[in-house]
Amino acid sequence: MNENAAQPARRAVADLGDVYELEAPQASRARRGSVAGFSKRIVALTVTGTLAAAAVFTLAFASRGLAANASSETSEAAVPAAAASAAAEAFGDRSEQVSRDAVRENLSAAVADQTAKNREDQLDATATAVADDEAEQAEADRDELMEADLKLVAKQAKKLKKEAKEAAARLAAAQRAVGSDVDLSGLSAEEIANLTSTGGSMPVKSNYRVGAGFGATGSWSRYHTGQDFPAPTGTPIYAVASGVVLSPTNGGWAGTNVVIQHSNGGATLYAHMSKKVVSPGSTVKAGQLIGYVGTTGRSFGAHLHLEYYSPGVTPGDVYNASNPVTFLRSLGVKI
Repeated sequence: MNENAAQPARRAVADLGDVYELEAPQASRARRGSVAGFSKRIVALTVTGTLAAAAVFTLAFASRGLAANASSETSEAAVPAAAASAAAEAFGDRSEQVSRDAVRENLSAAVADQTAKNREDQLDATATAVADDEAEQAEADRDELMEADLKLVAKQAKKLKKEAKEAAARLAAAQRAVGSDVDLSGLSAEEIANLTSTGGSMPVKSNYRVGAGFGATGSWSRYHTGQDFPAPTGTPIYAVASGVVLSPTNGGWAGTNVVIQHSNGGATLYAHMSKKVVSPGSTVKAGQLIGYVGTTGRSFGAHLHLEYYSPGVTPGDVYNASNPVTFLRSLGVKI
């Protein structure tokens, strides 16, 4: 037991003894001396024991509190330090793992992107190569077809020249008949009127647009040999000037077509018609209906393909054709 804690107990017992002695009646001291002394000792021992026990419990509680506080302080000091150390290690490991995962993901993404790009480049290269091959093959096919057509035109040239000579004679006779009192041309009044009419007309008058022009390059065998007028199928087509209808060209590229010999000796060709309403040998005047727009022959969509052939050139001999727009403008047609 702690000496400092026992001292208050002793003092309490001594004080109690003194008080007891003062309060005891003087008359009974002799008679009750032994009993009083014994009782005083019992009370003193009881009080002393109680106080001592209290002191012991107080000391024990204090010691326990100090130990608990010390343990608590130690724990509070030790646990955060350990936790911080463990957390630091854990987060350090995690941070390192996260960093590795991020690098791995970035590398995987980069590899995937590069692979996709390489594949796309390969597909583009393949598509380009295929397109080039197809274009070359298509061009070769067009050249082959056109060569075959030109052979047919060459075989037809003699016939067309004969027709052109006869047409020129009729045109000249019509002009003489106009200035003569006696008609010796053998032409009807309508034919004379048609052949002597002047001026020009657009080949299409509505629902059209001006398309590819003469000399353009692209999807044609060598170059574009006329003037296109895209229009819906069935759009009316008109003679651009007066003249005599000749036989159509045998070139398969033109499809259903009309050829007209004009007073200047040149001829116009109207290709890809869906239907024609004039026949060889008939006469026409400028602006007269001759057929309808279509897609016959080697045509890419509904349109009129107009060509012009200078005097002496066989209609259908496409690579000797001239610009039809120039001829239209010479007739006063604005385009």
